Parts: sequence; C-alpha cells; structure tokens
Amino acid sequence: MKINNLLSKELIFTKYFSFKVKHLFLIIILLFALFLRLGFLDVAPFWVDESISSLASVNILEKGVPIFDSGAYYSRALVFHYSQALSMIVFGVTDFGARFPSVIFGLLTVLLAYLIGREYNTKAGLFAALICAVFFLEVFFSKQARFYQLFQLAFFAALFFLYKSRKNNKFLLPAVISFLIAVDTQPAGLFLVPFFIGHIILFNMKKWFYALIPTASIVFEGLGSLSLVSSSNMTSIAETSSQKTVWLYLQEYANYTTNMKILLILFIPGIIWGYFKKKDLTFLIVIPAILLLISIMFLELFALRYVYFFAFILVVFTGVFFGLLCEKFQGNCAPIVFAFFLLILIPSNIFSPLSYTTMLVPTSANLADASAPEIDTKNIPIDLVNLMKESVIVTHYSPSVEWYIKKPAYVLAFSMSGKGDNTISRTNDLNILVDVYSGSPIIFDTNLLPKNYFYVEQDFAYSKLKTDQRELASKIKNNCVKSFENKDLRVYSC
Repeated sequence: MKINNLLSKELIFTKYFSFKVKHLFLIIILLFALFLRLGFLDVAPFWVDESISSLASVNILEKGVPIFDSGAYYSRALVFHYSQALSMIVFGVTDFGARFPSVIFGLLTVLLAYLIGREYNTKAGLFAALICAVFFLEVFFSKQARFYQLFQLAFFAALFFLYKSRKNNKFLLPAVISFLIAVDTQPAGLFLVPFFIGHIILFNMKKWFYALIPTASIVFEGLGSLSLVSSSNMTSIAETSSQKTVWLYLQEYANYTTNMKILLILFIPGIIWGYFKKKDLTFLIVIPAILLLISIMFLELFALRYVYFFAFILVVFTGVFFGLLCEKFQGNCAPIVFAFFLLILIPSNIFSPLSYTTMLVPTSANLADASAPEIDTKNIPIDLVNLMKESVIVTHYSPSVEWYIKKPAYVLAFSMSGKGDNTISRTNDLNILVDVYSGSPIIFDTNLLPKNYFYVEQDFAYSKLKTDQRELASKIKNNCVKSFENKDLRVYSC
C-alpha cells in the first residue's frame, strides 16, 4: 500500500514537473518573440498602407468612426483599426502606438502555433511556437501598422476552434468570433464558409444555428467580395486565369522563397506525417489555406502581403515534423533538438545578415518587399520639416505626408494600382474633386499655387504618373530648388 502511494505521488510530481517545464519553455518563447517584435518597432518609416491605417485610426479617435476628411468611410478591418485607436490612446499617436496591436496579434499567433502543434504532441507545439517566434516573415508582419497579422491569426484560430468544437460545442463560439474577425479583416475569410457549414452539419447539428452566421456573411459581404482587391483593380477570371499569367505570378512569389528553402522542404513531410497522426486536424488546417493560396495566383495584383498568411502552415508543420521525430525516437531526442536549433541558428540574421530565414536579433529595417513600397517621409531633416509645417505642401500620396508632417494643401492625381489615371480622388459635398484620404483639392492648374510652397515628389507615386500628369509635375517643380533627397523622395523648395 505504501509503495503504491509512493508511486502515485511520484507520478503526480512527474506530471506536475513536466507541466511546469513545458509552460516555462512556452513563456520564454513568448518573451523572446516579444523582444524581437518590440525591438526598433518605431524606427523604420511607414510603408504605403501603414499610413492609411494609422490615419483611419486617428479619425476614429477624433470622430468615433474611420471617416477621412474627404468624407470617405474606411470600412476595411474595423476590428484592427479600433484596436489601433485604443493603442494610440495608451501609447500616443506615434509609429509605436500604430504598430503595437500587430505585436500583440503576433504573440497570439505564436501561442496559436503552440496550441495546434500540441494536438500532435507537446514537443511539436514547442517547436512550432519557437519557429513562429523567430521566422522572419512572422516577425516583420507582427511589426506593421496594418492588419495582415490579425488576418493570419483569425483565419487559423477559426479553423482550430472549429476542430476543437467537434468534441466540445463550447468552442463553436470562439470559432465563429474568429471567423467574423477574419472576414472583417479581409474578405478572403469567406473561404472558410463551406468548411464551417460542412463541419457543423457533420459534427455540431445540435448547434445548427451557428451555420447561419457564415451563411449570412456571404450576403453581407456580397458575392464579389471573395477577391482580395477592389473590382476596379480586377479583370474577369477569363482574362486573368491564363496559364501564362498564373505562371508569372508563381515565379514572382517564388522569388521570395529563396531564403526559406529548408522550411519549404520540411513542412511537406510534416503535413504528410501529421495527416496520418491527426487526419481531421491536418485536413482542416491545411486545405482551406491551400485553396486560398491557389486563388490568389489568379489575381491581377502581385502582393506578398496577400500570401503571407500561408507562412503559418510552414512554421506549424515544420514544428510538427520535429515533434513527431522526437516521438518516434523517444530515447534519443537530443540529436533532433540539436538539429532543430541549428535550423534556427545557422540561417539567422546573426550569420546571414543579408538573406536570413530566422531572426535572433531585432532589426530596424522594414521587410524588403517591393510590393509594399516604403515612403521615407519620416527622415526628412527636422529643420526642413518645421519650415514645411509653416508653408503650403504639394504632393502625390498624402497619408505619409500628413502622418509625418501635416496635411498637404494640394494633391496630384495618380493611380495607386498603376491602372488608369486616378484612383485616389472623390467628389466631396461641394462637388470638388479632392484627395480621398486628406480631403485636399486635386490640383490641375499651377496658377492656383501660391508664390512659395514645398513640393514632395515620391518615387512610389511618380512611377505611376501618365504623360500629362508628369508634365504637370514638371511645371510644379519648375524654378524650384531641391532641398532634400533620399531613396524614396525629393523635397523641392519653390
């Protein structure tokens, strides 16, 4: 009897100790992930869309809703933008305050990687969490004042909670909430609808009414909302789905995979092995992501941020691969753990600062992503900025100038997509053509300009100008003196 009691106490102690150790490792991973994401968070200038989101959140603080001064209502990613506005209340209307919500969403994504990996075994959860914590794409998108990290989190959280709901209906509510956040963040979340309805029919018929929510979301979003860009930037499927077009996009996206070949190799056996271990979970996590990834290849617009969500599959199933290896070789897991840490260490930015897969030290630069161009208005010298604040400013893309300096007085029309002549203006209540973000008048005649003004010429916008628009830009900077220049823009004193 005493021996049994001793064995029972020893077993309880072993389980308690194991529980403490694995959670201690998880806490360390989360703290390291936080360190990488907070490091130099406010150093890199905003890329184009970050300034749009940040100004939308400033308008939430001022008006309660994301309505730009032009009168345009910014309906995208309301959950993200209200989170961003809350962050600005705490940290101020700064780059740090604008980017901090993505840091939190990034940490939650690391935790989600652990929870999904843990379904295969505990070590798989810890491996997946650590790779998610240091994988360079996960770190970079967790430092953006934009909603792509939230979409990745919500998309896969919805699938994970849906899987858990087959044994416990209480997980249906967080699954549906995650689904609604995913759809609010990106219409691509509607790809989850058939999986939700099918899963509820098969496993949750007692809670059949939950299927009404994803069904209704299609009606609210509209059948055309499955595209990731506006209809004005799209052509018909017949026009964009040619083999040549898809192949070219595949090549463009493949150019971004050169420094993550190891994960691209290891995640495949991880998925296969994971499927035999947990068929339902692997199917439910992987298939919707693959279908969405394929559909993106048929879009007319190339953007790394649209395919970024799939990075989660890479990190989770690479972790699953190592976790199942450890399970298979229980008595000799040390070499596997050692190989895993080499996988983290060797291609890190410590040893490969120009082309790295993992980050072990924070970086102050933005992700080198041509599809997300940076406009470095932030580093215009302060003396020049102060002069510009007291004068009239003319520019192309207004959000960056408004965020770092002040609202421009005039804006030159251009097309954000490069198609057509003008995608940045709307007619206001006074029937005046104004910039959709700042509400400043679109300029067509240089005679409207005062005697003295500053002209900020941005490479991002200038490259998209048509011939007549470039002629207008030349007239605006005629007889001006270049006061400042960096890799993204030039400031002319006129």
